[in-house]
Amino acid sequence: MESLGVDIKLLLAQIINFTLFFFIFKKFIARPFSKFLKQEKENEKEKNELLEKAKKREEELALEEKKMREKLKKEYEENLKQMKEEVENLRKKMINEAKDEAEELKNKAKLLIEEEKERLNNEMKSKIGKISLTITEELLKQVLDEELQKKINQKIIKNLTKKVN
Repeated sequence: MESLGVDIKLLLAQIINFTLFFFIFKKFIARPFSKFLKQEKENEKEKNELLEKAKKREEELALEEKKMREKLKKEYEENLKQMKEEVENLRKKMINEAKDEAEELKNKAKLLIEEEKERLNNEMKSKIGKISLTITEELLKQVLDEELQKKINQKIIKNLTKKVN
């Protein structure tokens, strides 16, 4: 091989150097690098799994939040509906009470008017009776004598007192 220009010793030294380099490379660089890559893949896989779990948990939380919002909305609507009913009932009750009070005031006013009317009627009867008596007395004084006047006056008074009572 010397004729080809290849030195066997040098070739052998290069083969030994290459083999040593290969084993050293494999043991100290390739294997740790391979382990590092595997570890990175596993870390990436765990990271993806954790991200998926986090996304699922986030979706579950979002779903729970949506359910809670719906539940709160229903409760709010039920409370609002109940409050509206209570307000409506209270309004009706107040209206009925006001109507009752108005009716009561109306009845009291009617009663007062009737009493006043009765009082005025009695007063008018009394005044008419007095005026009639005075007129009758004056007329009788002019026409009749005293004794006849007394008898007629007594009869008239008796009749008037019967009518007034």
